[in-house]
Amino acid sequence: MAPPRAANRRISWQQVPDRVRDAVEAVLGASVVEALTQEGGFSPGAAARLRLANGLSAFVKAIGIDLHPNSVGLYRREAATMPHLPAGLPVPRLLDVYDDGNWIALVYEEVNGRHPELPWRLNELQCVADAITNLGAALQPSPWREGPGFVDANGAFLRAWEELAAEPPTEAEPWLRRHLDQLAAQEIDVAELFGGDALLHNDIRSDNVLLTPEGGVVFLDWGATCNGAQWLDVVLFALSVNAEGGADAEMLVRGHPLTRDVAASWIDVVLLAAVATYWRQSRLPEDPLLPGSRAYQGAYADATVRWMKRRPPG
Repeated sequence: MAPPRAANRRISWQQVPDRVRDAVEAVLGASVVEALTQEGGFSPGAAARLRLANGLSAFVKAIGIDLHPNSVGLYRREAATMPHLPAGLPVPRLLDVYDDGNWIALVYEEVNGRHPELPWRLNELQCVADAITNLGAALQPSPWREGPGFVDANGAFLRAWEELAAEPPTEAEPWLRRHLDQLAAQEIDVAELFGGDALLHNDIRSDNVLLTPEGGVVFLDWGATCNGAQWLDVVLFALSVNAEGGADAEMLVRGHPLTRDVAASWIDVVLLAAVATYWRQSRLPEDPLLPGSRAYQGAYADATVRWMKRRPPG
């Protein structure tokens, strides 16, 4: 079962404060005559393709602290990341950043592309998997060595499986309890395991990817970037593919150049961290700022458990 779709509760471009819209138009050198909201994801912020009076176009995303404070931090990390990405990388070009301390807007060139079809079509999945291989090669060594490390940026995520092992909920099935105990007994050092000198996107999934008419792949939304082991982007991407359906995530990680030689127990740590994180989040009260997110998190946890059950022993 694929996870539920996002609730599509983005604000429109017209709901962005006047001062932000005026600043964006000043950067673009023309007034906006049409704004097409791009749905997808759970962010309540604006995401719009803009048509300008001079015939040109752009893409803008904007959000304020009062709308969703956590997302503001992601936008700022994205703004800090983009200048470090090497020329020729398949990413949209950042034109400008507006940040008044409350509202932030990222102004990009518009990319002519669409998100992959879901459930995944195998030819599109192969295109994205190949692009991730090239992305990994281009971003190792990291062009932003001062960026956050994977363990620091994802500390709560990486501790989640250990916490679940220490105190599993009563509804946890025996299989999961045994697997957690076996992995905990290995006393894995996650800092050593996930450390590395590659810059990771850290959030590759279908709604952060565009497929172009020329057959290219463009990676969007660089707000979760961090430095770590090169193979992590493949496993985290496979988590989303597994939940979205249409493809075998196990075949993806076992066949991909960046993960085929990675120990099964290392991948298990990531998968169990995802199960524990999504499971715990799904049991929290519904977030009124992100409607539908709890059902989404629960579906991801359940899908990941099903994947782990069919994984061959490492």
